[in-house]
Amino acid sequence: MRTLPATLSACTAAAIILSAAPAAAVAEPTRAPHAVLIGGNLDENAEILQSIVDLADPDGAGPERAKIAIVTAAARSARTPAQAADPTLNNAAANGLYYSALFRQYGAETYAVPVDAAIDYPGDEYRPDRADDAAVVAEIEDATGVFFGGGDQMRYVRTLQDCAPAPLEAFTSCTDTAVLAALRAAADRGVVAGVSAGLAILQGADMVTGGESYEAWRDGATAGYLDDPAALGYVPSGGFDFVEGVQIDSHFTTWGRQGRAVKLGLVTGHDLVLGVDETTAVVLDRTTNVGRVIGEHGASLLDVSDAREADGGVSGVSWSYATAGDKVNLKRGLALAANGSTAVKPTGGPVTERADIWDSLEGEGGVYSLRDLARETVASRARTGSGTSFEASPQFRTTLTREPGTRAWTTPNGTVSFAGLDLRIDLVAPSG
Repeated sequence: MRTLPATLSACTAAAIILSAAPAAAVAEPTRAPHAVLIGGNLDENAEILQSIVDLADPDGAGPERAKIAIVTAAARSARTPAQAADPTLNNAAANGLYYSALFRQYGAETYAVPVDAAIDYPGDEYRPDRADDAAVVAEIEDATGVFFGGGDQMRYVRTLQDCAPAPLEAFTSCTDTAVLAALRAAADRGVVAGVSAGLAILQGADMVTGGESYEAWRDGATAGYLDDPAALGYVPSGGFDFVEGVQIDSHFTTWGRQGRAVKLGLVTGHDLVLGVDETTAVVLDRTTNVGRVIGEHGASLLDVSDAREADGGVSGVSWSYATAGDKVNLKRGLALAANGSTAVKPTGGPVTERADIWDSLEGEGGVYSLRDLARETVASRARTGSGTSFEASPQFRTTLTREPGTRAWTTPNGTVSFAGLDLRIDLVAPSG
């Protein structure tokens, strides 16, 4: 699953507390608290990792002043001590070792927070282990950053919050455990970062719990945590609310999640969705809600404030896409071009039709189909591009239109970004 340098292979289960330098007193922060929102598949991206460490340095004195609390409870629990001690495996304890070693390469001190879902309860209840432990809280009290790893975001809710005994769809409010309260304080001292499920948990109300675009438009959205991973579900109480005023989604244009994000925004009344692609991050100032994009791909803003649903589809959705160097303003729902960008001058046409526009799990998947269609559309005199869902019973068509107010630009690194592209979803009428 992961390749680590040979120097990192000697981790043991006992090494749950890892440090690269003696602990130092925490300096008063000299910068605003930030969030680093990673869409998934971190792939040990140096720019993203360095950004997290830099922001966890509270006074700019050097990376050795950064202490990052690493939370991996979204992953499954290790079944054996040997699995827990092997940083090449994917479980909560092993992931804590892996990320600790990874951040230490950039000079940070780390603490792998030993809160996990207990595995010896009937029904896999995710009963938390050490979520109110004073010793764990004490270790976090001098942290200057928090990193949430990937897995299943509902494990974070179940291990770090206390929610009233009720079906998940009835969760409307939850309270913090002592460990989560300490993690909030650490994030306020520097930075909070999350990848995949760790990104999803950073949002507030109506956190997505799973689903695909086709099933979202065929069946709608359901409050709760659903047995079918393709069905669109959400939890009303949401995540931990580190990032306010926006719904958040991961692996975004990588897996064609624009459709499910629009549907969830419409159902839950959220006007703005931020979707982040794999191996990409938004470095967000949490006081201004303005951030810059770094990494390989881009971040999407979907504005559904003027959307209109009719005949099984929707019109009036505005889509903006920002790539490395661009900025996003979450308060205003804007994508802003990087310095040195040049306007795209539309040429040629028509735009190639796509036959699997939402990157279905049953199709090729994970190939940025709708994102690439958008880039063709903003660069074409044809002004429109479209594609259909892979599934055909029923089938949906997505149409993109470059309206007069749409802007598109080529960034200094050669990628195409755009703002205000119209996105429409229609139910395809059956033939015959």
